[in-house]
Amino acid sequence: MFGRIAGSYDLLNHLLSLNRDRAWRRAAVDRAGVRGPVLDVCSGTGDLAREWAARGPDGGAVVGADFCPEMVQAAVRKDRTEAPGGRVRYVVADTRRLPFGSGRFGAVSAAFGIRNVSDLRGGLREMIRVLRPGGRLVILEFTLPGNPLFRGVYLFYFLLLLPLLGNLLSGSGDNAYGYLPRSVLRFPGRDRLGEILREEGLVEVRVEDLSLGIVNLFVAVRPRGGGGF
Repeated sequence: MFGRIAGSYDLLNHLLSLNRDRAWRRAAVDRAGVRGPVLDVCSGTGDLAREWAARGPDGGAVVGADFCPEMVQAAVRKDRTEAPGGRVRYVVADTRRLPFGSGRFGAVSAAFGIRNVSDLRGGLREMIRVLRPGGRLVILEFTLPGNPLFRGVYLFYFLLLLPLLGNLLSGSGDNAYGYLPRSVLRFPGRDRLGEILREEGLVEVRVEDLSLGIVNLFVAVRPRGGGGF
């Protein structure tokens, strides 16, 4: 499914988010305040990875990893177009089994992808494993706004208009953009995901609502001198 929408993925991300997705990624990099190297998992076509490379960590490389080869191919093409030679190293990799040594990265991020990992805790544990002590885990994810009035308007768009427009413009015959709201509704909410991050041993867990709460930004720290990873 992800492979079939790779060609229209970026256009629809910008269009269906009213171009707010760019600001959300900038906020993630700004709030994290880390040194490299950085790993961006569930990287898709690499927008957050390139944001890290352009404005993010000092003194470290940026790696983008995604389990979908077509998405990775699109990311490589975009990176080479925007910067000759490319700025990010991309790999095809499953977030549940990352091909990197423990404690290698100063930050590990995921933008709108962690809810697609079939084993949420297993994916988080792998992200934490490759994170160095003192490093930061950074997650952007969709959620449902808390304000009842805005929530009603948003659900009308999110459950009805967004799938209709997304499937029509992408030519998706398998309702890929119907999958998006279904996956968000199944995913742990703002408070529960924060609890899960703490249960997995992370500290200094901060959660910020973006765009009236339709997106949450999570930043958490792997403690120094602890953990069994």
